[in-house]
This record gives sequence, C-alpha cells and structure tokens, in this order.
Amino acid sequence: MSNLPSVPTSGLQDLQNSQDDGRTLSFLSGNLAQVDVAKIERELSRLWDSAGRAAQDNPAEASSDSKNSWTPVIRACALNVVLLCDEGKNEREFENLLAEITVRHPCRAILAVIALAQVEKVEAWVTAHCHFLPGRLDKQMCCEQITVKWSGQSFKSEGLASVVTPLVIPELPSWLFAGSKHLTRAVVEPFLAYLDHLLIDSRFSDEESSSVCEERLAALKSKWQIAIDLADRAVVVDLAWLTLSAWRKAIALAFDDTDVSIKPSRLQAVKAITISYGGDAKGFSQALLLASWLTSRIKLEPATASLSNSSWQAHYSKPGSTETTQVNLVNVAGSFTGIKSFEMTFNDGSDKLNVDFVSGALKVSNAGNYEYMELPWSSARDKEGSVEPVFNELVDFAFEHYAKDGVFLAAAQHAVKLLGNCQC
Repeated sequence: MSNLPSVPTSGLQDLQNSQDDGRTLSFLSGNLAQVDVAKIERELSRLWDSAGRAAQDNPAEASSDSKNSWTPVIRACALNVVLLCDEGKNEREFENLLAEITVRHPCRAILAVIALAQVEKVEAWVTAHCHFLPGRLDKQMCCEQITVKWSGQSFKSEGLASVVTPLVIPELPSWLFAGSKHLTRAVVEPFLAYLDHLLIDSRFSDEESSSVCEERLAALKSKWQIAIDLADRAVVVDLAWLTLSAWRKAIALAFDDTDVSIKPSRLQAVKAITISYGGDAKGFSQALLLASWLTSRIKLEPATASLSNSSWQAHYSKPGSTETTQVNLVNVAGSFTGIKSFEMTFNDGSDKLNVDFVSGALKVSNAGNYEYMELPWSSARDKEGSVEPVFNELVDFAFEHYAKDGVFLAAAQHAVKLLGNCQC
C-alpha cells in the first residue's frame, strides 16, 4: 500500500470555504446554479447563509474595489411571481423581464419552463438578482429566482405545478403570468390553489400579429373568457387593459372638462365611434377592448359584428330605442402598435369628440375646443405614435393591482358577447 501525503485539516477547510465562496459569488452575480429539485429550499438557505457569513468575515474587502469583494446584501421579498413559459425565446424574454422588475418589486421569482423532449424529467436552478440601494454602493438588495424546467413529450400542468407551488412563500401576494400559448384553463387552474393573482396579456405577440382573422378572433374570445371564468379564483389583470388607462381617462375628461365642453347626457346620443390602431392583430385586441369598455359603460348592447378584409364593424342597440350605434375599428399603417386615435360623433352633429396623440400628450378636442392630458413618463414615449408603456413598465403597473377590477371584467364580457355575434 502506498503512502499518500497527509493534507492538513485546515487546508481542506480553506479549500471548502473557497469553493463555497465561489459558488455564492456566482449565485449573487446572477449565474444559474443547478440544484437537486428536492432540495431547492435547503440550497437557497445555504447560499444566503454563506453570503451573510462572507460579508461578515471580509469587512475590509466589502469596501474595496476588488472584483471579488463582498458587499453586504439584504435578502428581500414582497411577493411571489410565477412565470409560465416555453423554453427558448419566451424563456429569455421572461428572464429579461425579471432583471427589470426585481429592481422595483423584490420578489421570489419562479420561472416555470416547458421544454419538449424525448425523455421526461424535471430540473431546477437557482440564482439571485442584486441591485445597489439608491445612492449607496456599500449594500445591495437581492431577491431570488428559481428556475424549474419540465421536459417531456406531453405536458400536463399538474406535474409542474406540484413542484412549483410548494415553493411559493405563504402570506405574500402571489402572481401567475401565463404566456399566451399556455393561457388555458386546464394549464392555469392547478397553480391557482396557491396563487391569488393571474396576469394575462390578451395582445398577440409580434409573431402572431399579422392581419385579423377568424382564428385570431376565436383566440381573443378564449383569453377574455378565461379571465371572466377565473375571476372568482384570482384577481385577473390584463396588460392590454392597462395600455388603455390613458385613453380611458382622456375620453372621460371630455365629459368633465369645461374647455372641451361635452355634456354627459350626450352619451345617450352617440351615433358612431371610430378607433384607429396600429400593429394589425396585436393592436386590434386593444381597440376592441377600448370600444367594449365604452359601450358597456353607456349601456349599449352588442348586436352584430362583421369582419371583412381585416375591417371590423359592429352595431350596438340602445335600450328603449330603435337606433343603433356603429363602431368601426380601423387598422392604419405605421411602425407603432396600439391605439392611434379615437373619434365619437353624435346624432344631431353638434358635437364631435376626438382624442389624438400630439406632442407627447393626448389632445382631447370638440370642434375648436380642446384640452391636453399629460401622460406619465415612459421609455417608449420618444417613439412616434407610442402612447403605451413598454412591456416591463406594464408589468410594474400590474403589480400595483390587488383588487378585482369590475370595470375590466364588464368590458371583457361585452367583448366576448360581441365576438360571439360576429359574422366572420
């Protein structure tokens, strides 16, 4: 038997500490570390404990400019966010989204990834998103991301949900954001036993946003029907609805403001509504939701709708009257998406309401009378014709909604009923 040189116990300990420090630094730097699916919580606790000890043991390094220095970290979590997506582009989009929103919303983020493969298996990784506190470079606020990937040939959400939902921290607001492809009741429901908010985006993605057709109208109806059906299980927030906030306020302003000067009683004499939008099918969902909001608020009843050559026309009946109100949704060319302009005319022709995006604000006008409504800051504001915030700003806004939105649900119900009456 050969004699191997002995290794001092202290040397082994130093080596172990060095390996632990390297793994912890990698974790805090946003790199994914694969972990045993059954030991996710244990591994997270070990990494956070290691980060805390390292900062205490290396106070001098914490204030140095060394690349490997330890900056004290604060582990923060105010909500749970579960993002359900496909492997690939959808996964990368949601990873980029988490990097943005964790700056303002400390959370436990769980990325639930679905991948098609021959062999069924579940894998897990953990990492952290860290940001320096405002005005301070001596302390970071960090929150954790857990990635759980299901691979297999036939996806059933119960299996993925059984791994993901036990990771949700109790007694914190919890959100599920289901990518468009997986926004079905069968997929979503297994997660809602532990999650109290459902975030959807009824807008079509860029890949789906070609011309409006019967297939896309059916998909749109399905999305809003799910929101209605699950409203008693979770607070449902639609990003498409949030893009309309400024337009809804501007239209309401016309009936409040003395400069524009349209009496609220004139809403009973609406003859026609025309909404122009960009982005083909992607913008259509917003235009239809805006029209459905207004017609539901003024008690117009969906009657008929028709689609021909991507041109949408609908008629609404007025209670106690044989008159109808016509709604036209018009797609206009351009690089922008979303609502471009709004026009409302009245039976006797004495008023005409227009809302247009002009010089970074919404101009609300009636004949020669007008008022400007300033818009909140958005990084997309410098783009021509862009009123709505960008994706991560909308998600930020969504996390401020904690109560059921009855106005949105009424608009969605109106839209679903109209789509059911469509002659397509």
